[in-house]
Amino acid sequence: MATELSPALEDYLRAVHRIESKQRVARPRDVGRAQNVAASTVTAALQNLAEKGLINYEPYGLITLTDEGRAKAQQLADRHLIIKDFLQKILGVEPDRAESTACGMEHVVDGEALERFLCFVAFMERHCPAGSKCLKDFRHFIKEGANGRTCQECLSAYR
Repeated sequence: MATELSPALEDYLRAVHRIESKQRVARPRDVGRAQNVAASTVTAALQNLAEKGLINYEPYGLITLTDEGRAKAQQLADRHLIIKDFLQKILGVEPDRAESTACGMEHVVDGEALERFLCFVAFMERHCPAGSKCLKDFRHFIKEGANGRTCQECLSAYR
């Protein structure tokens, strides 16, 4: 029943999922706070998610995820976590920056690319753990070799 969701609706669905995970149900005001938006904006988004069969919602009532909504929200949460872990664990991006960057990337990374992120993170954790030489060498290169700039040698290798 559900169709593709806009990035904004994905964010609302994830917010409902996070709130419901902690409190068993969500309220429109909780979602508004989580998304930092006005009540009227929340209402429109919640109505849209309800029409798509992803949440149970009545105006001024409690919000719960449907089974389909819960599955979709978990899928979105997993996408976010995979990208955040790649940025943080592999690339060494600071936690806050990895979190905010993952929020933007999760909406545009396709399934095949996401699977490769996941496989790479899993491979590196299994074969090149955090204290290993290959990750240390890479992080040293990022810190000292690239020094926050695009490395011309790396850029030339891509051309």
